Amino acid sequence: MNQHICPKSLDTSLIDFADFSYSISPDRETILNESFTKSIVRHGILHPPIVKEIQPKSYVIVAGRKRLSAFRTLFPKEKLCICMIIRAQMPRIDIFSLLLEEILTSRQLTPIEKAIFLQKISPLIDEKHIVKEFLPRIGLPPDPFSMKQSIMLLNLEEPLIRAIHQGNINEKVALDILPLSAKDRQAVFQIISSLQFSVSNQKKLLNICRELASRENKTIAAILEDKGVQDILNHQEANPPQKTKNLMNRLSRKYMPRSSHAADEFKRFAASMHLPQNVSVDHTPFFEDDSVTLSITFSNRESVQNAWEKIKRTVRNQSN
Repeated sequence: MNQHICPKSLDTSLIDFADFSYSISPDRETILNESFTKSIVRHGILHPPIVKEIQPKSYVIVAGRKRLSAFRTLFPKEKLCICMIIRAQMPRIDIFSLLLEEILTSRQLTPIEKAIFLQKISPLIDEKHIVKEFLPRIGLPPDPFSMKQSIMLLNLEEPLIRAIHQGNINEKVALDILPLSAKDRQAVFQIISSLQFSVSNQKKLLNICRELASRENKTIAAILEDKGVQDILNHQEANPPQKTKNLMNRLSRKYMPRSSHAADEFKRFAASMHLPQNVSVDHTPFFEDDSVTLSITFSNRESVQNAWEKIKRTVRNQSN
């Protein structure tokens, strides 16, 4: 066992819960969900929290803040809790390495946790050591750029940081949002969060908005403040999926007006043919040429074979 760490029954009143020196979560409020508290009540704390000794009778939390909070809440009369105690002499970088190992035994870090972790260890060791030793452990490419790029996420506003941490905004989309003005970032974020956009729609929204803003010499916020866009977002009877569909259709039409016009014409053409339900016509992607595909769905192979024999006879008769 590491000589700097050992289990001990610790009086939780000696732990400074207000100290977040070793926390890599952006959350400062500990939320105890029902399943977690029930588990603690049934079996107690099975995995001891890790705390660091600052001086005799003074400790800070390294890992297991939620477990310790649950212990204090559920067992207010109990004072002693088994913890893994890190001695005061242990180097801080080794403590962060231990913290990382403890988290990775159960899950991967979120993009924001990675960023906070790298930000906190950066003053402790040189960049080459971080790139070689720690980036592969947290799932990042071993190069200085990926380290800097990760830490840059912390320059975003707190609501965006929280959304990335919770998985509501894709990390790559967040990095693309970063260079925008604060007002533009907020406008994009409000739509992504309120409509709970998928990753593909997040990317599509940002790409279209940047192109339209450049083309029309406007800000992205101005594009999204357009009356037509706001009418879609504020529609009282539409649900989020309907709003998403209507919004993306509207923006796509502005983004590619020729394709949108061609799509409308093709819909009218297809409708004029009065095709049965098992027959459809399709155009090439983005109307690259004038070719059209006629598709027929059959219930089974025998139906296909019978139909194909009739088609061959018809073609043969026409060619004679």
